Amino acid sequence: MAGRTRAIGRVAATELATPARKRAYNRRLFAVVAPRYDLITRMLSFGRDRTWKRLLVRKLPRAAAFSDGEGSRKDRSYPVVLDLACGTGDITFLLAERYPRGVVTGLDLSPEMLARARRRFAVPSRSVRFIPGDMNSLDLVDESVDIVTGGYALRNAPDLEQTLREARRVLRPGGTAAFLEFSLSPRAAGRAVQLRLLRFWGQLWGRILHGDPEVYAYIARSLASFPDRPGLERLLRRTGFEVLRGRTLMLGFARITRVRRL
Repeated sequence: MAGRTRAIGRVAATELATPARKRAYNRRLFAVVAPRYDLITRMLSFGRDRTWKRLLVRKLPRAAAFSDGEGSRKDRSYPVVLDLACGTGDITFLLAERYPRGVVTGLDLSPEMLARARRRFAVPSRSVRFIPGDMNSLDLVDESVDIVTGGYALRNAPDLEQTLREARRVLRPGGTAAFLEFSLSPRAAGRAVQLRLLRFWGQLWGRILHGDPEVYAYIARSLASFPDRPGLERLLRRTGFEVLRGRTLMLGFARITRVRRL
């Protein structure tokens, strides 16, 4: 494991250049960090991560919003929900609680993360499933999903624009998507400070948990090419979404962004 961790640190700077390389790197990275992923998300967020995820889910449409009152198949008080890059299942489980009659799918590229998510779900359920998959190429029918969510999913997308186009494709018209993600200042000076702080914080926990400061330095590296808040909103509009009211978190370091599929 120590050798795999060192290898992840060495190649991180070069392996984000293309979608194929980033996809392969993410698969290797999360195989290494999966056993400590829940801990590191709490540490990096100063213990706020779970609160943010609960807030994201709480702001989604209520189950009643999917009912037309006719008592037919169109009476969908049980929405179809897709959780992108579900990791160990935090948001997936919250979605299952919010929509107990819903059909909730957690999708992730990493078999190791999916294995931990399945173990955490103590009672098997027909309405919750975890499947391997690529955000850039969803194996789902067009307009078959009511809600798409993602916790730190967009930053890890091999090709961000393609992921957003895929999310729009599978969403029904008027469907909702909500994403929890790191957020960067549109000002160059503020952005530089944020990246330095994130790199330092990630390196500290990489050294503590893995003996390699570069493991979580990946976060700052991946954000260096990620759009700032106005840039992300422009991209969302360009890919067919209406941007709804969002929520800035932790002094601007993170943000919940909600959109509606046009």
